[in-house]
Amino acid sequence: MNTDNYKEIINNKQFVQDTFDGLIGHKIIEINENYVETSIDINESHLQPFGLVHGGVYSSMAESAISYAASINQEAMWAGVNNNTDFIASATDGTLILKGTPIKLGKRSQLWVAEIFNNDVMCARSTVRLSNLGNK
Repeated sequence: MNTDNYKEIINNKQFVQDTFDGLIGHKIIEINENYVETSIDINESHLQPFGLVHGGVYSSMAESAISYAASINQEAMWAGVNNNTDFIASATDGTLILKGTPIKLGKRSQLWVAEIFNNDVMCARSTVRLSNLGNK
């Protein structure tokens, strides 16, 4: 992530539009150093051939949301080094809402959990381990 994009995220509290998150319609609802909430309005591009939201959408939401939240008020950038996503229920339409919180906030690594809902039904749960990439 270049410094200009990072500053844009901090100032606007939104993902940069010309990145993967912008491409998939990922939006930040709330973000701070201990919580992140994001959304995606499901459309046909999010679906696998059987009409269900593709598992990669859930994993991508978690990876991005948590990486940004870990970095938002820190002196360093953080990036995911492990993402374990369990798929619990399927979704076909509507809006996906991610809610993420930290489990452990260390200086070199962090561990976060994200739960992704569709109409108040949990569809996926991700645990993301992050590594400190150094100063911004």
